[in-house]
Amino acid sequence: MKTNLIISLFITFFLCSCEWKSDVDDPVLNKLGTGHGIVTYTDYEPLKAKPINLHFYIPEGDIKTMPIVFILPGTGRNANDYLAAWMKNFRSKEVIAIALEFPQEYYSTSEYIEGNMFKKNEALPEEQWSFSVIEAIFSYVKAETGNQVNQYSLFGHSAGAQFVHRFVTFKQNTHLNKAVAANSGWYTVPDVQVEYPYGLKNSGYTDNTTLSHLFGSSLIVALGDQDIDPNDNSLRHDEQSDAQGLYRFARGEYYYSEGERISKANNMVFNWKKVIVKGVAHDFEAMMVQTINYLF
Repeated sequence: MKTNLIISLFITFFLCSCEWKSDVDDPVLNKLGTGHGIVTYTDYEPLKAKPINLHFYIPEGDIKTMPIVFILPGTGRNANDYLAAWMKNFRSKEVIAIALEFPQEYYSTSEYIEGNMFKKNEALPEEQWSFSVIEAIFSYVKAETGNQVNQYSLFGHSAGAQFVHRFVTFKQNTHLNKAVAANSGWYTVPDVQVEYPYGLKNSGYTDNTTLSHLFGSSLIVALGDQDIDPNDNSLRHDEQSDAQGLYRFARGEYYYSEGERISKANNMVFNWKKVIVKGVAHDFEAMMVQTINYLF
């Protein structure tokens, strides 16, 4: 009898051990608080019918003073993987990290990476832009946690980097501190002679205020020097994007150099930084690990 009990306990322990998952993969909270979990955000009235999932990690410590970073994932919208990568590598950082999932059923590719600024070539009011929800989420996080910081930072990779660099381009009067745009597939270059969305022509934002705001922003253009596959099936190829280069690394180099050139031609302050990550291709975790310290 005693032997059978021991065997039973052993089997139970073995099965439980096999089914156990790391808490990195298993969200445990459904409201913002110390720990990690997911909150579905619908408080921004203009986009109330298009919820956004906030995958968050808040470490122990003085929440009131912690920096806030919003993480924008790639085209797969896999915010859970991005948060897991953050928790794997940066648990010791006293930072509120929130990976933003714009669900594909509510946000098309263009509504995500281009911010929903236009619909059928008609300009939409700024409050309807996908970009505009960032400020609302920042206010929500502060209200829910008691956080008192005045700014936030952004990290985006691939499609998320497209969101980030266009957010910096078109959203003014925000609480943004610094932004990392890592391995973007293609860019809206700050050239008023190139048609939107590849440039600023006909975007409605070709004035010096837009350019000086963009060039004066703390934008970190992060590029994996091995992100050089021109045949990546998720990489856009058309005349306009290929004019920027045939693969992501070349396009990022082009975007940065054009920004530097145009800012100098207009005698504008240029606050961008280019970071080349050696030996890394299209790997969001490696890019995060190598560039996140530029934000803090």
